[in-house]
This record gives sequence, structure tokens and C-alpha cells, in this order.
Amino acid sequence: MVTSSSSIKIDTLIRSLQSIFQVKDLGSLSYFLGVEADRNSQGLHLCQTKYICDLLHRAKIVGAKPLASPIVTGTKLSSFDGEVLSDPTDYRHIIGALQYCTITRPDIAYVVKQLCQYMHQPRSSHWQAMKRVLRYLKGTVNDGLYYTPSFLDIHTYCDSEWAGNPDDRRSTSGYGVFLGRNLVFWSSKK
Repeated sequence: MVTSSSSIKIDTLIRSLQSIFQVKDLGSLSYFLGVEADRNSQGLHLCQTKYICDLLHRAKIVGAKPLASPIVTGTKLSSFDGEVLSDPTDYRHIIGALQYCTITRPDIAYVVKQLCQYMHQPRSSHWQAMKRVLRYLKGTVNDGLYYTPSFLDIHTYCDSEWAGNPDDRRSTSGYGVFLGRNLVFWSSKK
């Protein structure tokens, strides 16, 4: 992928690469590694609609009712709640796919990070929380990141939860960095 605000520089770079390597110009970006790019006169919309729909089919959640939030407020996941899953393979595959969804869906980053902590021994409560995230994604399947031209000022927002993990009393923090109106970096860490 080559991107620039100057089409002349893009053409020059592609010609330079073609003189050394066998390069095929596929035109404007529309779909790349599960991420859909839709460009219009106002900006660029990045989403993973097809990837999420495929995930919902794989997880057999297509007929489920969509939910308005990815996690119940105040919910604390624990290593000791619920029965241990007899075969954690499906859980691990779906959580891995959800991690990939956080590329364009920062709204699920916190809960996915929480669910990743239990991949070594997932329980029924973790399975239920994972299904809730999938049901949330079902109702917001077309959501993603939308980038528009704006001023180049930087704003950062953060939040923390001190000693909130019921198992080890460790803290969780998260932050988002905006360049103008555009979210360019985000993280949620224990």
C-alpha cells in the first residue's frame, strides 16, 4: 500500500519500484486483509463488515438479538466464575478474531483485552461475555473508524480503574489519542 497527499509522489514511487521489482498497481484501496476502505469526498471510512459477518457465522451468532453495549457496566470477570470449558479451542479462535477486530473497533478493545486474560483456562462466564461482544458487533457491524480532514492538534484522553481486577487486584488503564477529530491510537492495558 502506498499513500500520500500527492498523487505525483505516489506515481514517482510506483515507477521507481517498477524499475526494480515486478509491481502490479491495483488502483485505489478498497479491501486489504479484512479491512474495508471506503473513500468519499468527506473522508475515509475503515471498517471490517465482511470480516465481522464471517466471524458471526463461524460463531453461530447470526440469529441472535443484537445488544447495545459490549459489556454489562460494572461486570468484573474472574478466573473462578463458572465452569471450565471442556474444549477451549472455539473460545481461543473467536477471541483471536476479536483481537483483530480491534483494528477498526476501539469500542471493544477494553472487553477483548479482559477476555484475552482467560485464554489459558476459559470458563462459561468468559464464554457468555464473549458472546455478548459478538451480539454487540452484530448490531454495529458497519461501525468503524472515520477519518476526515481536520486541524493537526493532538488531544489525549485516558481513564483508569485502580485495583479493579478481582483476582490479582491489578489496575486497568486505557487511552485514546486524537489528531484533530480523528482517533489515531488507542490502548487498553492491565
